[in-house]
Amino acid sequence: MKFWYHIALAALLAVLGGCAKVEVASVPTGQVAFSVGSYRASTKASSLSSDGITSFQSRAFLHATGVAETQEFFGAAGETITYTAPEWLPSHPYYWPKDAGSYVNFVSWHDLGGAPDSSLSETSLSWSERTIAADDNIMFADEAWRFNSNKQVYTSVSGASEGVPTLFHHALARVRFTAIAKQLAATGVNWEVQVTGLSLEGACSTGSLSLVNADPMTEETTVPWTRPGGGSPAWTPKASSRTTLFDETGVWTLQDRSNGGEPVEIIAAQSVLPQAVTDDIVLRIAYSIKTAYSASEYIKENASATVQLNEFVSTIDTWEMNKIITYNIVIDPDTDTIKFDPEMIDWEEVSVGDLVID
Repeated sequence: MKFWYHIALAALLAVLGGCAKVEVASVPTGQVAFSVGSYRASTKASSLSSDGITSFQSRAFLHATGVAETQEFFGAAGETITYTAPEWLPSHPYYWPKDAGSYVNFVSWHDLGGAPDSSLSETSLSWSERTIAADDNIMFADEAWRFNSNKQVYTSVSGASEGVPTLFHHALARVRFTAIAKQLAATGVNWEVQVTGLSLEGACSTGSLSLVNADPMTEETTVPWTRPGGGSPAWTPKASSRTTLFDETGVWTLQDRSNGGEPVEIIAAQSVLPQAVTDDIVLRIAYSIKTAYSASEYIKENASATVQLNEFVSTIDTWEMNKIITYNIVIDPDTDTIKFDPEMIDWEEVSVGDLVID
């Protein structure tokens, strides 16, 4: 007997003031629906569109009454779920199993530049020696266990749409670099400060992530993935993959921090492998300072600095999953002292502290 099923996914579309506002697409009775969200902070969900995601992958495992073996509900290749306004839809319809004792387990993920290992199962999801590109985005959803019908709301997110809860977590970190001048004027002098080059060397670009899950033996529930043996998921960097993540040259003219200026973005947020910030990760910056005492009397110097990222006063010791770390470089033309303001955020900016280089 063949089963034909259909998925219609209603996405979480907005987060305002920490509360999720959801638009729900109607789903015919019996059709499988997914309620799609992405975890940002631990208590807040956001739509996939905020990350520019228009599709994700899903594998589903059917445990049918009277059938000993587990069956591939979506087929062995799984399904690509694509947003087709106003719904998220697979390649053809799927319906819930008829028998009350039958159920389906769902494993869903998004990988912009690759795919998880082929050993994917109901209890194992992994990426082996995955090399991370600057624009990569990897996400994995809490596994949905023992579903026989659409659930009305998320377990921990109020106001979610009807469907199988599909709550995504970011698997990567991102780093971003900005710069600003501490001051550009003092009594009898004005300065122009320009950054002319920035590179980041010695970070691992390749790593492995192993996730495990277990049947909670509870109907219609979701279970977060953990590392083998328990604990929060974590990448294992490949030591031999240390490389230069970027090496940019150009001319970035800095604004005056003392006069309300804003940091200039040198390197936009780019994806990196989550890892410890060790002595090996080194930032190199090239800059110039023009010191003007009048319209015709000035001097210009080219300078450079090399620092280890773990030397900050308020140390960020790890690039964590689901974090954007902003390193703000503060150059003081008067004393030639460079300060660094590292910031660690959940896709939002938070000030941490300074590093002073004499």
